[in-house]
Amino acid sequence: MRSDYIIRPAAPTDLDRLVALVLALQRHVEMSDPALWRLTEQAQKDLPERLAARLDDAVTRILVAEHRRDGVVGVLVGRVMADERYIPARMGFIEQVFVAEGHRRQGVGVRLVAEICRFFAERGVDDISLRYAVGNEGAVRFWAALGFAPRIVTAGTTRQALAARLGTFIAPNAGSAAETPDVPGKTV
Repeated sequence: MRSDYIIRPAAPTDLDRLVALVLALQRHVEMSDPALWRLTEQAQKDLPERLAARLDDAVTRILVAEHRRDGVVGVLVGRVMADERYIPARMGFIEQVFVAEGHRRQGVGVRLVAEICRFFAERGVDDISLRYAVGNEGAVRFWAALGFAPRIVTAGTTRQALAARLGTFIAPNAGSAAETPDVPGKTV
C-alpha cells in the first residue's frame, strides 16, 4: 500500500542500505547487458565514502523509499547540472533509481521521481534527463510511461572489435589516429 512507504532525503544512517541498493542496481544493469562496464573492486570499496560525500552536496539529492516494516527499499540519486553553453543552462539529471524486487509495482518509483521533480523545481530546473541500459526492459517501460524518450544514443564497442571492422583503414602497427592520416577525425 502507498501509506506503507515514506519518501525522504537519505541520511547518514541510511548509508549501508544505500550502498546495498546501488550495488543491487549495478548487478541488475549488468544482467540486462553483459557488455556494460563493470564496477571495479576498488570502486565498490569506495562507494560508501562517495555516497556519504554526496549526502551533503547542495546540487545532489539522494532520496530513499522507506517501508514501514522492511526499512529502506528504494533509492534515487539526482543532481542539478549547469552549463551556460546550452539552453536551458540548468538541467536535472537522474543518475540512479532502484527499488528492491518485493516492492516494485507499488508506486514507489513514481513517488521517488515525483519527489526529485520537487527538488529540481526548487532549483529552477525545467529539463530532466537520465540514462538506462539497453536491455533493461523494465526501465524502458517505466521511463516511457513517464514521458521520457531517447534524445542521444550512446553506443559502444571495444577498440579491438572496431579495429577488426576497420581492417585496411588502419595501418599495421599504428599507435594512434595521428599516425594514420587517412582516418577521419584524426587526433594529434
